[in-house]
Order: sequence, then structure tokens, then C-alpha cells
Amino acid sequence: MRVKIFLLRGKGITNTVPLHHQLLILEFLEDLMRDMPIKTEQFSFSSLKGTSKIQNGFIRFLSSKVTLALSSNNAEFLEMLVQKIFEHPSINIGKLNLIPKMHQVMDEPEFKTQMKYVCISPLIVVDPQKDPELCLTQIDPSSHEFSDLLYHSTIENMEKAGFSDEELNTFAEFEATPDLAYVQKINESGKKYARFYKNINGDTMLGYLLPFTLHAHPTVHKFIWDCGLGLYTNQGYGMIDVVQEY
Repeated sequence: MRVKIFLLRGKGITNTVPLHHQLLILEFLEDLMRDMPIKTEQFSFSSLKGTSKIQNGFIRFLSSKVTLALSSNNAEFLEMLVQKIFEHPSINIGKLNLIPKMHQVMDEPEFKTQMKYVCISPLIVVDPQKDPELCLTQIDPSSHEFSDLLYHSTIENMEKAGFSDEELNTFAEFEATPDLAYVQKINESGKKYARFYKNINGDTMLGYLLPFTLHAHPTVHKFIWDCGLGLYTNQGYGMIDVVQEY
């Protein structure tokens, strides 16, 4: 299940958040979840989205409307979390004051074997706790290593979510392929599709923002839509969205 929260930017306050603001959102959500009777690790959320520009490592929002997407495979948990958000007349994330306006349950896409996605929060593929050197090294997203890392983290996440060994064995077909034209364009422009982020332990890790195609079992697609892709998904990393084809 996925819900989009529509927020209005408050006036009279600096309308900026750090470029890397996932942990600020997590801090706010954890305050809400602390008293909830339903607990789960299977959830994720996007970065804040809206018309904006980047200045000195901060995002300055130009539009009055900002959105935040939340997702989980536990619908009851997500509904309760959304309800908690709307109990607050306003919320502060960084130096951004936001007023919850409305929410919308997003239509679930038709999950096929092959899907095109774009990252709407950074994608983490290497765990800094397990490999502190590799997590600081940019891995070619078109390499088998990149795809294999995503596969292993996905299977591990699905195992934690309660999938049986028999079910996991049917998900061996898995290949992630980036949009090479996009990667080339970013490289030629001197911009970046990978930047450094931190988890709640303060570990530095490399996160990727890029479009890609994933070939996997439809059940896998459904899982990553609900719970995120890669590592540290419940810290706001690895939320993906479907690229609409026309």
C-alpha cells in the first residue's frame, strides 16, 4: 500500500531542508510511531517533493505545495500512521513548516516481470556496517555486481518479512539495468547520480538516484513497491516509483 501526503508550505519561516533530509523525516515519523500499537520494520518513504532549487546543499521550495509518499505492506500500520500525521495542524522538518492538507491512496500498478522505475529517495546497495570501504566506492550501475547486491538485499528483506525458503527460491530471476542514456547524460554534464548519505548510526554510505529497469518475479515488484528496494528502506532509502510508458 502506498499513500501520498499533500502538504502546504507555511509562511513566515525559512522554507529549506538539507539536501539529505531523510533522517529528519524519520525523526518526525518515529515520534508518531512510538505510541502506535502496530509496529513493523517493513515501510519506506520518499524525499520531500515540490518545485524547488538547490542552494549550498539545501533544498529551497518555491511552490506552496509539497508531497511526501509513504508505503508499507501492512495497510493497517500505514493507515494509522497517516491518521497520526493529520492529528497535527502543522509539522516542522528542518526549517520547513508544513500543514497537512489531504492524502491519497495511490493506485497499485500492474506488476509484470519487467518494470521501469525511478528512485524517489536514494538507493543504498552496500551496507557500511558490513563493508565500510566498498560502501564509499561508486559501483557501476550497469555491472552485475550492482544488480547482485540489490538482489541479495531484496531476498534478505523478503526473508525478514516472512517469505518462506520455498517462496524465495522462486525469485532467483533478478536483473537490474540502469537507463544507460541517462547515466551517460549525467556523466557528460558533470552532475552526479550518486552522493554520500548517512544512516541513523552516522555511517557514511553511497546512495544512487537513477532510472532503471528491473526484471524479476511480479511478487518481488509488489514487495519493493510496498517496502522499498536495497538497504535501510525503513530509514527512507530506496523508495522507487514506476515510470509510466505512453
